[in-house]
Amino acid sequence: MEWQAIRDIYLPSPAPSNATVLLPVLYPTWINQMEIRWAIEMIISGISYGILLALSLMCLRVLSRLPHSKGFWNQRNMLMIHVSLLLLLNTVAEVEGARVTLVATFKTRPETLTHFYLGWPNIVSVVVLALTDGLLVWRCYMVQKAFTNGKFAGWQWICWIIPLIFWITLIGIGTTAVITAKPMAPLAQRIGPPSNVFLVTAAACNTLLNLFATTNIIIRLLSHRRAMIASFGRESSLSNFPLKIAGILLESAIINLPVSITIVVYTAVAYEIGFMIVQIGVPLQSCSSILVIYQVAMRRALTSELAGSNKKENASYCLDIAALPGATQTSSYDS
Repeated sequence: MEWQAIRDIYLPSPAPSNATVLLPVLYPTWINQMEIRWAIEMIISGISYGILLALSLMCLRVLSRLPHSKGFWNQRNMLMIHVSLLLLLNTVAEVEGARVTLVATFKTRPETLTHFYLGWPNIVSVVVLALTDGLLVWRCYMVQKAFTNGKFAGWQWICWIIPLIFWITLIGIGTTAVITAKPMAPLAQRIGPPSNVFLVTAAACNTLLNLFATTNIIIRLLSHRRAMIASFGRESSLSNFPLKIAGILLESAIINLPVSITIVVYTAVAYEIGFMIVQIGVPLQSCSSILVIYQVAMRRALTSELAGSNKKENASYCLDIAALPGATQTSSYDS
């Protein structure tokens, strides 16, 4: 195998103590392949960040134009801070990632190359995932609270406790993966356990959390739709709210889940490639989180001038919090 060949080939180098120090030798063709991978990762990551930047600015613009209503004003500020923080953290990670990649490609001698991509910017990725997944856990809690009037019983706790457990595990294991990584290790030295195990576990927690939370919220929304149909009829606009919100969440999941699964698979097969894909997946997951906020905020902006009845506002409350956390009963939707 390629890695085995790299480990088994050494050149003797004289040392001051008359001993022989063995230095790993890297094949030029292999170095070229790695540099091509780094370049591809940097380009795709840059494209992902560009999409995130455009989406974040549009989302902030829509949020800033929403009507000033008591209660929702605080929620809007929180969402604007959330989007701004995601954009800032991704900017820091993107700039630093591009810098170290360019330095390794153009200013570093092949024999001194290290696993530079395992450095501190990865802790920024953990923080970003904690923010995006934390928002998803909060949605699970608020949806369950709304549908049960705040009275949890039996299995109803599971609907948000399980995502919470995944979220806490993700933060702990993800941080451990970054701490145990060895960015200064020679590139020819393969990074093995425990770092790769930690990364696979963290990626799996992220995937399971997103899958469980999205499925749980959509099931609750569809159950609520059946209740709306029974109360108001299939043609009522209230019966369409759950489908609209479920569609928004599905669009977010279509972006996020394939990337999360790819990270798990590639990390299990090739640890180094898995860490590179993380740099691409984190901006995309941020996009999927902001996309939900943007679409719901856009619907609010388009319908803010339409007055809804109190009955309609109360019915839409459960659906609103499926996409935006902490919504108040002052929110309204279109007819």
